[in-house]
Amino acid sequence: MHGKPAYTSAVLDCAGIRALDAADWETLAANAMADNPFYARQYVLAGLDTIDKRANLMAVAVWNTQGQLAGLFPFRHRIFPPFPWPVAQGAENLYQLSGMPLVAREGAREIVAVWLDAITARRAPGLWTMANFDADHPLRGMIEDAAATRGLTTRLVVPYLRPYFTGQLAGLDAHATEVIAKNRLKDIQRNLRRLRDMGDFAFERIREPATLRERLEQFLALEQAGWKGERGTAFLSDDLHADFARRAFAGIAGNEGLTVIDSLLLDGRPIAMSINITKGRTAFTPKCTYDESLRKYGPGMVLEYLVIERFYAEREFADMDAATTSGGHVVLGLWDGRKAMGRLILGPADWRTDLFAKGWQAAYEGKQRLKKLLKR
Repeated sequence: MHGKPAYTSAVLDCAGIRALDAADWETLAANAMADNPFYARQYVLAGLDTIDKRANLMAVAVWNTQGQLAGLFPFRHRIFPPFPWPVAQGAENLYQLSGMPLVAREGAREIVAVWLDAITARRAPGLWTMANFDADHPLRGMIEDAAATRGLTTRLVVPYLRPYFTGQLAGLDAHATEVIAKNRLKDIQRNLRRLRDMGDFAFERIREPATLRERLEQFLALEQAGWKGERGTAFLSDDLHADFARRAFAGIAGNEGLTVIDSLLLDGRPIAMSINITKGRTAFTPKCTYDESLRKYGPGMVLEYLVIERFYAEREFADMDAATTSGGHVVLGLWDGRKAMGRLILGPADWRTDLFAKGWQAAYEGKQRLKKLLKR
């Protein structure tokens, strides 16, 4: 009698990541236990081709008993002085707003165990840090349970709350009554009427690749024309970042399907736009912009209101994630939930992990104090 074939794993370099079976990777991203389109193939390769060229990205990859990709834990080797130990920092750049690893639902416990075995066998660094981790997701408990049996432990640092649209209310009327303040709702509805009176007004959601590429270029131009362009933080302010945006959101031939763009159109011209990315059931909304010459009409807020209306009418997604790491966001007061987020640190169940976690939290708090001082 032969036993069931074991799950297998390997530590991949950039070339190994690029060589992963495309269909397997897409299937894993679409069916992962925790939705994370920021680790989808199109998004990761966009980074490797542009802003992450020198990041020396690596990954622990896990295959199931049929030889299909079942887990992907991307990371970079880092040293964080004064700590002397090598650290695996989960893949993160300016535009990667979730650090949840891709773990297939089927066999999830075995996949997590194989990843942790690669750590305890020293094939991967003994300390890990993963930013923008959903603190209440079942995957966290699964990691903690498996870690405890291997002499490892976890800590959550730099906690914050992220706006989250639960999709659990009955419909738009219930949502407007229970979630949106009366004065804000009146303002949005008044601005909606004013915009409709200005010309041919429409809400548009597009996925079709050719139209999506056209809308993305309009998004980039609209963002560049506003305050982000003035500050030099818009995509078009840097050619490499613009290249990343085009690859990540519009893709290239045969490598697309990640993005949905919502727009408010006035006489066919976008006046507010939102980029959404999804591979599972959750839509993430990492980027939005609007025509600042129409600021007094609140086009950004009107767009968000119509997105909520579309959500309840069509139920195309199970829920929505604001994909933000800061306290302020246009959807605050419009969406009905908050996700507890933070940076998950994993390491030996001893003083090293405690010290590293405390050091990370202290460094973050120091940066926040410095920012406040510089604003005075």
